[in-house]
Amino acid sequence: MALSNVVKELKSFEQEKGKKVLTLYLNTDRSECQNGSWKIRLKNGLKKLESYIEVGGNEKELKRYKALKKKVEKTIQNSVTNLQKSIVIFASCDAKLYSVHFLQLPVETEFFWEDKPELHQIEQIQDQYPSSGVIIANDDELILMHSSLGELEEVARFTFEAYTDDWRSFDGLAATERMPSSANHKDHFQERYSANQQRWLRTLLPEIEEVSKQLHWKYVNVIGQAEYLPDLENYLKIKIKNVLRKTFSSKEQNDLILKEVVAV
Repeated sequence: MALSNVVKELKSFEQEKGKKVLTLYLNTDRSECQNGSWKIRLKNGLKKLESYIEVGGNEKELKRYKALKKKVEKTIQNSVTNLQKSIVIFASCDAKLYSVHFLQLPVETEFFWEDKPELHQIEQIQDQYPSSGVIIANDDELILMHSSLGELEEVARFTFEAYTDDWRSFDGLAATERMPSSANHKDHFQERYSANQQRWLRTLLPEIEEVSKQLHWKYVNVIGQAEYLPDLENYLKIKIKNVLRKTFSSKEQNDLILKEVVAV
């Protein structure tokens, strides 16, 4: 689940009396954490909480914390190759809550063991980086992505079907299951797209604007080949923050969008 949705649930999260919630904000930005210094901060932060619980003398709480600590350490250790700029974790000992997020946003390293999740940093990030959209216009498809709290999620994909001369919509994960057209169909599509791109793109504008309304986008970033962008720039009734005339491969897409367009 996207972190923005998790935050909504965490605001009303109720833990049983006497049980605590671990909140972990860990800065793993390589430009700031030389030689893996974040590992030392992680170890020290978790150890400090353990010492705090030991002083309280609650053996049951200490046992539960140690088990949760081990789980958190294993999660992070298994994800070292996927680290971005920060890790945010909200977790309870009874498994009612275990939410892990790797963000392309820096955070201040902090550890909390409290009755409720500590959300102050996430709320600050929400204010600084409001929900926004990314529109990617490629040869035969248009992709809509939702950006929030340094995370990207594909929410819709429209691709031109050569058989019907019209756009077809793929929502969410179904978009990734689309089979590529054969080469002759793509060539056929290219000819039609060159002649009719303005009409086709304009038919999609209401769809894009409806998604923007539903997801509360403050603005959009537009990416794609130069010849496909003017209609989006001229007719889209949404504030456009950035326009990048460039194409990304699927493998590098998310990382480069976050770095070059969302500018986090």
